[in-house]
Amino acid sequence: MKNVDNKHKAHRNDKMASRKSSKVSVILIGIIVLAALVFSIVAPNQFNALYEAVIGRPAETVSPFTGNSPDAILYTPNASPSSENESAKTLEAYFVNVGQGDCIFLRSPNGKTMLVDCGELSSFPAVEEFLKSQNVERLDVVVATHPHSDHIGGMAKVIDNYKIGKFYMPAIENTSSAFEAMISALEEKEVNVIAADASTKSKIRWDDDVEVRILSPFSDIEYSNLNCYSVVMRIKFAGTALMLTGDCEKESERIMLDRLPTDYFTADILKLGHHGSSTSTSVDFLTAVNPSVAIAMLGKDNSYGHPHRETLKLMKDYALKLYRTDKCGAIRVVLDGKTVAVFPERKS
Repeated sequence: MKNVDNKHKAHRNDKMASRKSSKVSVILIGIIVLAALVFSIVAPNQFNALYEAVIGRPAETVSPFTGNSPDAILYTPNASPSSENESAKTLEAYFVNVGQGDCIFLRSPNGKTMLVDCGELSSFPAVEEFLKSQNVERLDVVVATHPHSDHIGGMAKVIDNYKIGKFYMPAIENTSSAFEAMISALEEKEVNVIAADASTKSKIRWDDDVEVRILSPFSDIEYSNLNCYSVVMRIKFAGTALMLTGDCEKESERIMLDRLPTDYFTADILKLGHHGSSTSTSVDFLTAVNPSVAIAMLGKDNSYGHPHRETLKLMKDYALKLYRTDKCGAIRVVLDGKTVAVFPERKS
């Protein structure tokens, strides 16, 4: 009789344990479902705040432009010495894929934001989606390199939708609807507009740890076309730098080289002028910049034939690694003052 009672008790205990296990499973599933629902309906910044409040540490943010490892890491042997605290900081540049056009977003070591161009009007949804992924509500600096629609087509939308600190553009006008819409938006929002004029002392005040030099255009020069009025900037963080060129052509490259010190040009990354056109990137300019990597922003199978055969040959002759948005998608570049890492969205 005792054996039967013992067996009965054991069976009952097993049954209770099974019920408890089932309840635990149901509770766990409920928590997972609830978390999924919360994540799907709560805005990313609200979800991050909720996560931090509950877990006690910030949620990790995942960018579509980061990978497990960079495609290339460039070491800069002549980088100036920096403290451990400084070396933890980075300058990030995102070459956003907007097809046949330019759009570059930068975040400084101290969290300042900059947008250089924004592609065609039809590209604005992609630009807006990217800026949302970066939790951007304010742009400390915006640069419209020159008044062609593949660079400023969506600029009126940017001005309407984001707080802007300072807005730089060349002192040149255009009669296009994109340019007129941009000017109207600037006036309506009363944005602080500054003419981008090059000189030996021209700089954009953005971040105390970053030097942003304006290398072109010069206000006393009457250039032959709108591309040559492009704002050219070298953005330098400690011993690393990148060169942004808009659509500047060989004419403006020659004038820059004639008027400015040679040490204003060296950079690890060169954004090729005019989408890799043969009208840009002269041998003299490329030699002065002396980059390790070149980036071309262009649309797949574009009607202009960019990048041109001559430019591709030049890249090969100088043994430069070329990243192209038509093949790589978006391209993320991280500069820590001593090294430069390149993260393409896709392997080319």
